[in-house]
Amino acid sequence: MAEPTTTVTVISYHNGGMPREMQGSTPAELATQLDLSLNGVQIHVDSSEVPASHTLANGNFVSFQKSKVASGK
Repeated sequence: MAEPTTTVTVISYHNGGMPREMQGSTPAELATQLDLSLNGVQIHVDSSEVPASHTLANGNFVSFQKSKVASGK
């Protein structure tokens, strides 16, 4: 049986921050569709940082942002 389709709005640093509608059940699934590595990337759903396995709901706003690296000085 097919799972219901979840449609979310995605913004990613790698495509210039342009919002686009996508379908997927987790941020990891969206990243695969975008051919986006999650190494050094923070994932936010609405206003909260979440793991790549977070279950998405219709209408969520998902953003992929480069992690800020602290200087080793």
